Amino acid sequence: PLLQRLRQFMNGRYGYDQLARFLFTVSIVFWILSAVFRFTPLRRLQFVFWALNLLLYGFALFRILSKDIARRTMENERYLALRMKWYPKWDEFKKKKLNREYVYKACPNCSSRLRLRRVRGKHTAKCPRCGTKFKLRIYWE
Repeated sequence: PLLQRLRQFMNGRYGYDQLARFLFTVSIVFWILSAVFRFTPLRRLQFVFWALNLLLYGFALFRILSKDIARRTMENERYLALRMKWYPKWDEFKKKKLNREYVYKACPNCSSRLRLRRVRGKHTAKCPRCGTKFKLRIYWE
């Protein structure tokens, strides 16, 4: 019966989305920072981070419980558009750092990105775009 009452309460409300998840995550980070600054001489920063934590947490809850679905959808779409500007850069960073089979190097002539097997030592590589041969050294990271 409790879940049914909760479903009935949430009927017609906006609910949880990507922006709410982001706001909750940042809120938790501010909460942790406020706990860290509690034991330092900079106690005023603890209050600032605590206030930001409550503000973001409250805004996320307001969005979840809101009945203005059109406005909340527009807010989420704006957040996703802003996130998509930065997400390809983050995705490329993750791909380069987490890929243990390949290493990515730039061609010294045309600056195109080359994906090379991660084999330790000195190598000669040829750029497929401009045909330049260059020497490089691959380290284990």
